[in-house]
Amino acid sequence: MIKYYAFALLILIAVTSCGKSYNTRGLDHEQLEQLADTAFLDEDFNDASKLYTELMFAYPGAAKTDLYLYRLGVSEAAMRYWADALFYFNRVQSEYSRSTLADDCSFQSARIWWLQRHDYRKDLTPIMNARTQLISFFEKYPGSSLIEEATVLSDSINNVLSMRALFVGQFYARRNKYDASLLYLREALNDYGDTECKAEVLMAIGSVYASRGNEYSARRFYQKALDECELNEEQLIELQSILEEL
Repeated sequence: MIKYYAFALLILIAVTSCGKSYNTRGLDHEQLEQLADTAFLDEDFNDASKLYTELMFAYPGAAKTDLYLYRLGVSEAAMRYWADALFYFNRVQSEYSRSTLADDCSFQSARIWWLQRHDYRKDLTPIMNARTQLISFFEKYPGSSLIEEATVLSDSINNVLSMRALFVGQFYARRNKYDASLLYLREALNDYGDTECKAEVLMAIGSVYASRGNEYSARRFYQKALDECELNEEQLIELQSILEEL
């Protein structure tokens, strides 16, 4: 008990006298670890990163190294140091594959790539990396408690990829390159599940077939949009008008 109060006093002195600069001089392994945990739980991620890094150097091969790496990754991600966060999460997955934190690190890696996404019309690299990481997550950790969160992220990724394919398909349609347009529009429809832009995709496919004079196929896809999608008022009016004219 005396030891506990002495350590608590040491933490208090370090914090109050140095602000957020923790004094680690003279601390043993357990005390340094508790100090790092305190900084992390207080969401003082800058100092948590420094303290866990010190733990890594001072006690290589420690039993909780996977935890140190995980919390380093979380801390770096919170400060938007994406590359460093990915480095630490990847280390857990590669060096501590049996760790109870490995599935979380895999999911966090996908999430970090997703957070770095850009305009889908220009650069898909972070989104595709997030998707690749998620595929690996689902394959390696089918029983993870993070499956539901990963599924939500996967749906978001598929929505963006579908929107990208729709954008490219419409680009080609405007230039009367209908075969190329249908290639991308069918990708948007078939490769990413029921996405938020499904109605737009079906209507775009119908429009391409109508432009080619194939009224039967055009009507079929317009009707699918009407039957299978939740349309807003504008889409509903547009579809009803198109179907009446076909």
